[in-house]
Amino acid sequence: MSGSPVEHTDVGAYALGLLEEEDRRAFEAHLHGCGQCRAELRQMRGMADVLSDLRDEAAAPEPAPAPAPSPDAVERRRP
Repeated sequence: MSGSPVEHTDVGAYALGLLEEEDRRAFEAHLHGCGQCRAELRQMRGMADVLSDLRDEAAAPEPAPAPAPSPDAVERRRP
């Protein structure tokens, strides 16, 4: 959106912290006069937290797989 007029569609990007600095400031100024965007932002606040948690979980390293049993352990299991 950089350099363009503030749009109502920026609520989601703002809630997720995805707007660039200039766009964020412009959207915050827009929020003061737009009840529709304020209401939508209130509804999205919880969703932004959930999405942030999911992003953090996705970025976490996968646990190492369990090592394969040794051939000796496999032999001992056979009757």
